[in-house]
Amino acid sequence: MKDLDLPDGETVEEQTIKRLAAGPSSQVTSWQGYDINGYLFYTAAKDKKTVSQNSGIHIEALDERTGQNTTYFGVIDDIWEVHYGSNIQIPVFRCRWVKHPKGVEVDGYGLTIVDLNNIGYKDDPWVLASQVTQVLYVADPAKKTKHVVVPEKQDIIGVEGIDDVEEYNQYDQMHLFTDLPQKMRIIEVGIRKDDKPWARKDGESRIVTS
Repeated sequence: MKDLDLPDGETVEEQTIKRLAAGPSSQVTSWQGYDINGYLFYTAAKDKKTVSQNSGIHIEALDERTGQNTTYFGVIDDIWEVHYGSNIQIPVFRCRWVKHPKGVEVDGYGLTIVDLNNIGYKDDPWVLASQVTQVLYVADPAKKTKHVVVPEKQDIIGVEGIDDVEEYNQYDQMHLFTDLPQKMRIIEVGIRKDDKPWARKDGESRIVTS
């Protein structure tokens, strides 16, 4: 489309197509943090300088091998704004993606566990910032190299078209636990009915009177 010499156009849509067809500027704006869609994203380098974690992301995308939608997890390394002329800036993230399925598993409790050191897709690191959601990676105390994935809640105050904050934040696309009711039933079946974990068995019992 860049070589078609498209007319400037009269409507905003026509002018936007003209600018996109012309290609982006050779210069980009680089950021350490970016606020979009109710999330504040950081690069991994900035995360190391703060007490909060904002570099974890996840996205639903089509797996070309299986033809199925797949959940991918990653960490943001770079944040760029690509410029296509006046008032058209498109934010993109360069990420380290966890290899799927080798780097992703669901444990017996339904928690999603990722290995952030098992990196794949190095030839395809970029993603549109508008397409991802934020997640938190919590170190798994039982597996030192693994992390539990926790979905982040959006701060949608001021986001256009959103009236009910709680209704918008229902996490329909990602849950902390996978199939939690079924997992809990399996665990409950394995617990002895006469087992009272809160009762102490050490020490000598005695009755104290006032």
